[in-house]
Amino acid sequence: MIDYRTLIGLDSIELTDALRRNAPPKAPGQWIFALLDITCTDYYPVNQEPGINLTVRLLFASRLLDFVDQELRAPDPIIVTRAYMKVARKAIEDGAHEVPPSLQTDAVVARALQCFRLTRAQALEVAEARRNRHLDALTAGLEGEEFRRAVRVDRESELVTITVLLPDASWFQEKVTDRNIAGELKEWLDIYSGLELGDAVANLLNRRRRGRQEGA
Repeated sequence: MIDYRTLIGLDSIELTDALRRNAPPKAPGQWIFALLDITCTDYYPVNQEPGINLTVRLLFASRLLDFVDQELRAPDPIIVTRAYMKVARKAIEDGAHEVPPSLQTDAVVARALQCFRLTRAQALEVAEARRNRHLDALTAGLEGEEFRRAVRVDRESELVTITVLLPDASWFQEKVTDRNIAGELKEWLDIYSGLELGDAVANLLNRRRRGRQEGA
């Protein structure tokens, strides 16, 4: 909290220098995301202090995320992109009048879409293969590492990125102003149900879970 109170009042250049100096070398990302969490949480007393209002907090959040983008190596695109959307959603829900460009609706949705490394056709193909692998492995009663090996499919991690980010992005659907971004988001949301494991797999997984519980 002391770090937060000190850092939030710095300008961009001062903040970047301070983050470089103070970030723990072994876990700089965790430290910065802890600061970001304080920024987004109203009930912390520090956010009620004079000079710390919503505009200041949003600007600070955008600078923290810029630092993650520019200074930290290989940040997890899912975690970072969801953080952008979380802050952008807060700005909308709290009725912010001044929102940094990187936290505006079109920017955060475009950022999420840029994380998708599969075309929609490819995503549906990978999803179908994943469903079939799960159905086969569950029907065969595979367990543990044998099950995990059996259900693996190529490019699954890229599909997971899409299925994790799309639900968050969907909240902004009616708020996107750029027609191209809005159109692309809609096309992805239209196929979202086809990217999931589906009811058949979910039912088999639930049945297996109940069996384990009953046998425990």
